[in-house]
Amino acid sequence: MSATVNDIRSAIMRTREARENIITQRTTAAIIDVIAQTAKNWLDPHDRYRLQAIEQAPAATGFSPAMVAEAINLTFGALTAEALRELLDRELGNHRVLDELSVRGNIRTRAVGLNRIVHILAGNVPPPGINSICFGLLLKTANLVKSARRDPVFPALFAESLRAVDAQLADCVAVLSWDHKDPALTTAALADTDAIIAYGDDHSIATLRKLVPPAATFLAHGHRLSFAVVAKEAMTAANLPVLAEAAAFDISVYDQQGCLSPHVIYVEERGELGPRRFAAALAQAMAAYQARVPRGPLSVEEAAVLTRTRDAYVFRSAGDKRISVWRSEGTNDWAVIYEDDPSFAPSCLNRIVFVKPTDGFPRILNAVQRFVSQVSTVGLAPMNERTAAFAAELAQAGISRACPLGQMQRPPLSWYHDGHPNLAPLVRWTDLG
Repeated sequence: MSATVNDIRSAIMRTREARENIITQRTTAAIIDVIAQTAKNWLDPHDRYRLQAIEQAPAATGFSPAMVAEAINLTFGALTAEALRELLDRELGNHRVLDELSVRGNIRTRAVGLNRIVHILAGNVPPPGINSICFGLLLKTANLVKSARRDPVFPALFAESLRAVDAQLADCVAVLSWDHKDPALTTAALADTDAIIAYGDDHSIATLRKLVPPAATFLAHGHRLSFAVVAKEAMTAANLPVLAEAAAFDISVYDQQGCLSPHVIYVEERGELGPRRFAAALAQAMAAYQARVPRGPLSVEEAAVLTRTRDAYVFRSAGDKRISVWRSEGTNDWAVIYEDDPSFAPSCLNRIVFVKPTDGFPRILNAVQRFVSQVSTVGLAPMNERTAAFAAELAQAGISRACPLGQMQRPPLSWYHDGHPNLAPLVRWTDLG
């Protein structure tokens, strides 16, 4: 049910009043403990909110129940007390700086979170939205959350689960839903806000940007995609099963819907094993992951695009030895498409991935040049001095994250999402000295 303007204004008032109590009564350490305990509860197989999410989320998100369970483990497994403190220490210098004057360099300083944040969430994957709410709580702000049509479940259940641990802190969060096409409702939500954190496609972000109050901080996370690179020194018989399993996980989690999901895996030639051997092993690993965590059902449009893409490559492979296709038997659950053409081609998603050979890292940068501004993460195997030097080149190209293959979907809580701090733009500083 869509919120009304009155619902939005009432939620703003409630969360503002709750913030006034929290900011004077709670230490950051106490808030960290509440968030961490709430997350730990979700990891219990018998937790009521976990079970509700597994039951309710598939219909809205399109994920299978097994994928929802996997998403819960990834999302809440990252929200530990240690990770929350590391996030604050990295961005603010000291997690106690939100409670008291702290020494930074040669001065003493104090940070205060902004009064109110509006979170506009996307529904493709759960972690960014849950993390965004936690960022606001850490900063002791009032938080108005607009859940996405595709995922009204996770944000609302998270707020409820937080209330079960600490009702007073939970009062600082209000989760509502409304039609993003109604500018009056969004304008009411953004009125007098100090900051907006928004996730979505580029069109949605551009439309929202026009409604942002001039004085408000706007942190936008638009469309991104990712790819991976397997260096020749990793391509050994001993490494191959582990490499393939790591890649299959990064591809298959969230059914390839997130910004961190790789579309293409470049495999360097002249290793002990060739790129085709990697593609064949990856196909086996994709099948194994599908058996454990099935992909969700597709819409008619998604199924049509996927089938058209897969069948086109199957047809081409019959007469072109430069192309090979491995696919799920009798279904469209997944496909691995090997193609000699090194150019970067975005996948149609839903566990369809390209494997392409490369004769060196410089060729990869040339191949992805057209899409480089959209690249979020690059998975690397192995992590050694040569791939670290390549990561430095990726940084120069504007790519904000490189990580081991198999860890693409497990960014640390303290990572700079899209290359920008998460908390630092949302505080004001007072210096003494």
